[in-house]
Amino acid sequence: MVKKLSKVIVATLLVASSLTAELTDNSMYKFNINSLIGFEAGYSGFDYERTTSGVTDARETVNINHGGIKIGAESENYRLFLSARAFDGGDFDYARAYGVEVQYLLNFSKMANVYFGVNAGKVDMRFADKTNNKTVKLSNGYMGGDVGVNVHLGKSADFEVGARLMSLNASATDGAVTYDFDNIVTGYASIIFKYQMD
Repeated sequence: MVKKLSKVIVATLLVASSLTAELTDNSMYKFNINSLIGFEAGYSGFDYERTTSGVTDARETVNINHGGIKIGAESENYRLFLSARAFDGGDFDYARAYGVEVQYLLNFSKMANVYFGVNAGKVDMRFADKTNNKTVKLSNGYMGGDVGVNVHLGKSADFEVGARLMSLNASATDGAVTYDFDNIVTGYASIIFKYQMD
């Protein structure tokens, strides 16, 4: 996981550096671009269904906590993040998500803005089915969206509260048992630090 997280951080720093490169002094086009690093915590629900020999014998939402880091860049109206999250609890031995979020910022006041956007990435997980004494591994892509409110704590920090949908539509089969994982619905809060690279 450390290697994957390192790759995400390096890629984002390269993107953020190019976005924040200073334009020539005689350019008539000037952009206010900030680099971002954020720390996120939240509560998530995984939709899960188990089918044995064609008969659905379990359907539930597994609720777990998560924490993550996201790095990226923002302009006046747009924001881009590369992110990594780890989920903890429930029947999951582990569950991790790596992705990208692109958001539009609706600036309705100087103190806060509303954002909405799309996300995509990959989820790796190992799920323990204690009823059948089976372990299910899954690595699958996801797509979704997010919406929230971003409050400016000053020039160098924001606090955001949001909701995210990650649609997996993934399944894994072990013998006569099929496991379906549908959506991950998340409520989260983040502290985001903003800075400009010279």
